Amino acid sequence: MQADAVELTVGPGALSRPGAKPRLDGLRRASWERWRGVDEARRAMRFIQALRMPETGELAVLAPFQRRIVRATYANLLTVGSLPSGNAKTTLMGLVGLERICRGDPYTPVVVLATKHGQAREVVEAAKAIAENDARLVARMAWYEDDGALLYRPTGASMVAHSARLKSIEGLRYRLALIDEIGFALDELVTSIIARLGKGTLANRILGMGTPGFEPNVLHRIRELDRDGGLPSGAAYLEWSAPDGCDLDDRQAWLDANPAVTAGFLSEATYELQLALMPERQFRVYHLGQWVGTASGWLPQGAWDACPYVPAPPDGTPVVLGVEGTYRRTLAVVGAAVDGSVFAVWVAEAALDDELRTVLAAACERWQVEAVVHSRRIRVRLFAELARDGMPLEPWTGAADLEAGSANELWRDVSDRRLAHDHDPVLAEHMANLGARWMADGSLRLIRRDDDKPADAALAARMAWWRARELADVGTGTPTIY
Repeated sequence: MQADAVELTVGPGALSRPGAKPRLDGLRRASWERWRGVDEARRAMRFIQALRMPETGELAVLAPFQRRIVRATYANLLTVGSLPSGNAKTTLMGLVGLERICRGDPYTPVVVLATKHGQAREVVEAAKAIAENDARLVARMAWYEDDGALLYRPTGASMVAHSARLKSIEGLRYRLALIDEIGFALDELVTSIIARLGKGTLANRILGMGTPGFEPNVLHRIRELDRDGGLPSGAAYLEWSAPDGCDLDDRQAWLDANPAVTAGFLSEATYELQLALMPERQFRVYHLGQWVGTASGWLPQGAWDACPYVPAPPDGTPVVLGVEGTYRRTLAVVGAAVDGSVFAVWVAEAALDDELRTVLAAACERWQVEAVVHSRRIRVRLFAELARDGMPLEPWTGAADLEAGSANELWRDVSDRRLAHDHDPVLAEHMANLGARWMADGSLRLIRRDDDKPADAALAARMAWWRARELADVGTGTPTIY
């Protein structure tokens, strides 16, 4: 059989089917390879809109927001876009990568990264699925399943998914780098790709897109630079998000954040279901494109002050003490009765070991101290001496389940206005200064904020309150919740 007579079929799996491929003679120069004198963005959009989408078989139509992203990509060295989930970011990146390898430049590498290798492969496989719908591309392309690589045979250009590990991208050469879910990507990976922008003689470009993450990373920093007017020349930041402080059920906010709804390929009807089933913070991140609660605002406004008032417990009452702080920061001792009520004991700045020893000894004289819970990384020598003296010390391990369980239960009790305390003003100040990181599963971790405002009394209160709850559970036979 003549190579020219090789029968080609299009559709799912066309590039994976075994059998002969046509010779490239006569196929080498495709129409898009002869587009000279046309700017890159226009050429890319013309190529993309000559392809058919695998789901519908219809020609691709780029929505206005997608055209804006493509124009920015070829007008800048680095383009970063922030959009909520469901706005076809992966598909657009697949289209942009496919155009780049089919352009006709020899041995053009397009690299794809994401939070994990499987996510990066989804971008390449989106490009593969589109290529399989076009007989011209099926004749010219090869797919390597094991490597997650799409090859344009006439020029040796390739589009390859890479693992989300620094070692896998060391020395990487690219003409176009695509970073999916950049809001959750590791800083070191993105930084490594940016560091290689000038490698080679031709212009390299980076396109990164994703939803906001749950803690500041490179996407958040680029956003802040853009908002402050400090984004350098050659970089562009594009954002689609709902207005700050909008109501969750604000339909106009949904449309502002999700341009794919207006474009007609994202259903607005799903948001009502998602709003009913998802935690607020996840809904705001994934569907409103908002950065929320990265390091502040961990308690509802006024919740701590609205909790019941109880004074410090009478002498002889069983209590737990929490200790947190360093030599340079404040040092705090906070107590909790076994009924869960919290009270301030002592807070000082740059306190010496002897001062803390005196405070703890006086507390043990006044109350029946069941445990002194302390961070295991502070005052190591002092706590070793106190343990030898017989003080009931318990180190706070900082284990992941302990941090998550105590932080989330504390948030719940304060938010529900159930945690009684003595309304000490210093403790209230430290509670307000405490920060939180909201994780992808909706849980939180308590942290000190970057502004160096004191929060040691709040962390000491968390330790004492949690251990007192455990002791109360043991006394009543109620299982401890982690």
